[in-house]
Amino acid sequence: MNTWNATEILNALGEPNAWKGHPEHWDEAMAAMPPGPLPFLDKATLPERCLAARIAPDRAAYLATVADEVAADPVLKTYAWYMHWRVFVAPEHGVPWGSPSLRPKMGARGGAVYLLLALDFPEQLARYHSKLGYPPEVTAETVLEIGCYEDAHIKGDDVPGIYAGSFAWLANYLVMPFVRLGRLEYQLHEYDGGVTAFKRASDGAVLALSDDGIRVAYDGLRLNGKASADAGWTTVLKSEGESVTGNPVDPRGRILRREVTLPLPAWEKILAEGDTVLDIHIPYGGGMGWDLVFESLNRATAFFSQHHSDRPIRGIVVTTWFMDPRLDGLLPPESNPVRFQRACHLYPCYPSPGSFGFIFPGAGTAAPDRLPRETSVQRAIVGFLEKGGVWHGGSMFILPSDVPNLRENFYRDGFDMVAKELFAK
Repeated sequence: MNTWNATEILNALGEPNAWKGHPEHWDEAMAAMPPGPLPFLDKATLPERCLAARIAPDRAAYLATVADEVAADPVLKTYAWYMHWRVFVAPEHGVPWGSPSLRPKMGARGGAVYLLLALDFPEQLARYHSKLGYPPEVTAETVLEIGCYEDAHIKGDDVPGIYAGSFAWLANYLVMPFVRLGRLEYQLHEYDGGVTAFKRASDGAVLALSDDGIRVAYDGLRLNGKASADAGWTTVLKSEGESVTGNPVDPRGRILRREVTLPLPAWEKILAEGDTVLDIHIPYGGGMGWDLVFESLNRATAFFSQHHSDRPIRGIVVTTWFMDPRLDGLLPPESNPVRFQRACHLYPCYPSPGSFGFIFPGAGTAAPDRLPRETSVQRAIVGFLEKGGVWHGGSMFILPSDVPNLRENFYRDGFDMVAKELFAK
């Protein structure tokens, strides 16, 4: 059994505050650590494993030097085992958020340790997908995420690797239905709320009401928990007999202060907290062309209906930086992110001012004057921040039944029609 304790390892890595100094399940992982060489450090298997992970074959030589370094250093070897165990042996313990970056000990090359570890992902994913009855081609598509993570690391640090948080995230793929289908990835789980959506039986009109007790700024976006009492107002959602009353959400992404009452069962509840949803994740790179997005959405509804018919999908959702409604105005109207916004029903999320990881890889929470301006999106965001703006992020939903007919302004046109009727009362 390995006798290194967590404090010794974190101190030796130069990151004593990682996981607040107390990585979960450390003793359990150490008890499971095999004596002698660790299989994932075997240099002879690197070319084959790079091929399986769909990354460049010439990475094998680079990773072989990293494997030698890890094998020769008891601190790195012990830490590498712990992360391998957490993500691939015991992923049911959850994502090990807050993992050390390895920068104090290895600089930008620390990401190569995580890339080396990630080479076990294809085998582990194939085993899990086999249990779920997924076809091998879906597993192969999902494995592409390793290359996306590496691309982001190269963009941010100019060397092959994977960021610590990206490697830790891989645990999710091994404990729940989570696949890539074309341009997008989809994670099957329970909806954590934000809005409750209703559909009118007579004409199919959709109206979303904000969840109860949400603190809202006067511009219709959500406030953070530190906002003063006079900074905004609080939403209401209440059921009374055969009706429900609440604050409607404009599909353009803002909560309205006025209240509306919907008669039941003329308006049927179709999406609420706890329902089964597909949560979209957008792999790094590849653009957001409408044809690619539309193809992926259609594949997703068909795939999950086939493989998880016992869990009917009530919504397709995402919370991300580019669902902030103010993006429409910063980017041209023909830009792909703005076009995608217009096809979705936006709603405010809890403020997330630092949600730029995929736009500024490796930049963290750097000041605006230190952020890159290589793309039109980067320049637009930096310009917004330099003027004192605070990014918010946003959420959206799409109803699965609407996917085949989805188009720009799909939900907005319906909302404008219903609003004229309901607000006139």
